[in-house]
Amino acid sequence: MSRPSMRPNGRLVRDAHRRSLTLHFLTMVVGLGALAVANRTLSPETLWVHWAALGWGVVFLGHLAFFERGTMATMGRRRRDGGGS
Repeated sequence: MSRPSMRPNGRLVRDAHRRSLTLHFLTMVVGLGALAVANRTLSPETLWVHWAALGWGVVFLGHLAFFERGTMATMGRRRRDGGGS
């Protein structure tokens, strides 16, 4: 006997991905702002914050690609299970 509560609804999965991505973006913006202030305060002669921004941006793009893949997978599953046109 299958347990329906164990299989997440596609919409719930997409909403969870969206919340996770939004939280990651907001954390990135606040974190990079704090790093920029730290860079200007602690070592104004050397600009290093752009390296942190580049690294964090690459990780964020990976998260975005994961989000897109997960979203498309749940949308495809829904379309097949629905037996639509």
